[in-house]
Amino acid sequence: MQTFKIALIGDSMLDAWGADCPEMYQELKRLYSHSEFIIENHGLTDSRAGHALWRVGNDYPRNGQFCRCLSMFDPDITIVESFAYSNRIDGAEGMSEYRDVLRRLVEEIQATTGSQILFCVGIPPHRERFLENMPSYFNTSRATRQRMADDVKLYLDEARRIAQDENWAYVDVCMDIEKRVLAGENMRRFINQSDTLHPSRYGYQIMATHITRGIDNHRMIEEKIG
Repeated sequence: MQTFKIALIGDSMLDAWGADCPEMYQELKRLYSHSEFIIENHGLTDSRAGHALWRVGNDYPRNGQFCRCLSMFDPDITIVESFAYSNRIDGAEGMSEYRDVLRRLVEEIQATTGSQILFCVGIPPHRERFLENMPSYFNTSRATRQRMADDVKLYLDEARRIAQDENWAYVDVCMDIEKRVLAGENMRRFINQSDTLHPSRYGYQIMATHITRGIDNHRMIEEKIG
């Protein structure tokens, strides 16, 4: 049985998924039943794209322990999430730098590993309740929090344009969820209501489905049977 190593790198939108990303593992095993998978989640809360670039080649602290850098894992496939939630604080003036750092991040992964890369435009913010239950934003006005959500959306849209301009293999979770909401699904389903920021388990299931389909559509795994 073949074993494929898959890494994910991003900010807290991946970090909150957990070390083993269970929904993604289940989707991969469902589609590739004759293979095994090792998943290493390099999502890190408050990590900007530039910090992720550094973490490709440098061990880094997480929860009181040092994690090996992504290049040491040498994955077969790397999922690069957009970092829109962390980089959104730069506003419109930061778009050029954001584009440049993401390009450098992808190039660094390609230069230091044998990995194929799948870019992920992640889940959109719940504008009506964005950060409502995050203690750091208690007593922050709804209007202010909505402006912050709009900044995230600005960066998610830019992430999509970057992927298209660079001709990267990518999946668009953001656009899919926006279509689902327009079709009648409640945005609350996709967001963890305990913090009104990160994806719910249902949101992560949708991310897992898109990532796995992206891997399959771009033929990143050639499964040998028998």
